[in-house]
Amino acid sequence: MSKKNQSFAVSLKKDGELVKVSVEEREIGQIEKNQGAFVGTLGKQVVIASAQSEDEALQALLSAYNLYY
Repeated sequence: MSKKNQSFAVSLKKDGELVKVSVEEREIGQIEKNQGAFVGTLGKQVVIASAQSEDEALQALLSAYNLYY
């Protein structure tokens, strides 16, 4: 992930049905499978509630994080 000539390391850590998303070793959110769809949350705010894939939820999380960072 990059922002204005800066690069950030993104890592994913699976914990059962939950995937924790970290940027520069700081947890920013999580992705959870819920009734066939993927839900991405940034902190306590739901960023995407019905992603078709884990990758789609991840992209939404990273986009939202870029806006708030």
